[in-house]
Amino acid sequence: MLITLIALIAGILLGGSATGLWLERRWRQQVLEAEKSLNEIAEQHHNEHQQNQQLLQKNADLTYQLNEARKTVNYLESRYQSPD
Repeated sequence: MLITLIALIAGILLGGSATGLWLERRWRQQVLEAEKSLNEIAEQHHNEHQQNQQLLQKNADLTYQLNEARKTVNYLESRYQSPD
């Protein structure tokens, strides 16, 4: 009877340990996958942020060029107006 009880307790302990080990490995794998996903999202965000900055700079450059062209057109129009 005592041997059976000891064997039962040992089985429970071994089973619990094996289950704990399996769950820990599974948890670690899920954590690694989550970290990988977060790193991919962070990299994508960084790339989109850089692209956004480039587009904002291009917009500023084009706006500047447009305003300079408008100034030139206004100057030429005022300089070469036909007398009425």
